[in-house]
Amino acid sequence: MSFGISCPSAEAVTREVRRVCSKTLIVKLSPNVTDIKEIAKAVEAAGADAISAINTVGPGMFIDIESGRPILANKVGGLSGPAIRPIAIAKVFEICSGVKIPVIGIGGVTYGKDAVEMMMAGASAVGVGSAVYYRGIKVFTKINQEIKEFMRDHRFQKLSEFRGIVYKN
Repeated sequence: MSFGISCPSAEAVTREVRRVCSKTLIVKLSPNVTDIKEIAKAVEAAGADAISAINTVGPGMFIDIESGRPILANKVGGLSGPAIRPIAIAKVFEICSGVKIPVIGIGGVTYGKDAVEMMMAGASAVGVGSAVYYRGIKVFTKINQEIKEFMRDHRFQKLSEFRGIVYKN
C-alpha cells in the first residue's frame, strides 16, 4: 500500500515493473486512498494492462469476547468479504469511469447477483475469494449458474449487454 497511495508513486512502480516485465501486468489498487480514479489513470498511463480493485478495507479488528484478546495475531488487519462489497462496487465504478483498460472487480462477491452488480458498475471480470469460506469450493460453479439465471430472467444474451449499464442510465 505504501506505493499505491499516491499517483506519482503508483505510476513510478507500475512504469518500472512494465519496463522489466513483458507479461500481462495487473495492478491491484487499495480503496484506502483519497482518489482511486486518479491513481487508476496513473497506472494505466504507466503501462498497466488491467486493474484489480479492491484490496481489503481497514484496518479492522475483532475481539474474542471470552478471552478479551484480539482474534488476529497482528491485532488489526484488512477487512474483506461481504461487508466491503458496497465499497468495492463504488470504487470499481469510480475506476471504470476514468480508464479504458479492463477492471477486475474484487470484494464481497458471494452470489451471482453480486457479480452482476460488479459488472454493471463496469468490471470486465470479477474475483471471488471469501465466498469459498461461506459457500464452499463449488461457489464458482454456483455463481456462474446464478449469473446465467439472471441473464435468462432478464433476457440478456451476452455479459456486454449489462456490463457498465449504470453509465447508460
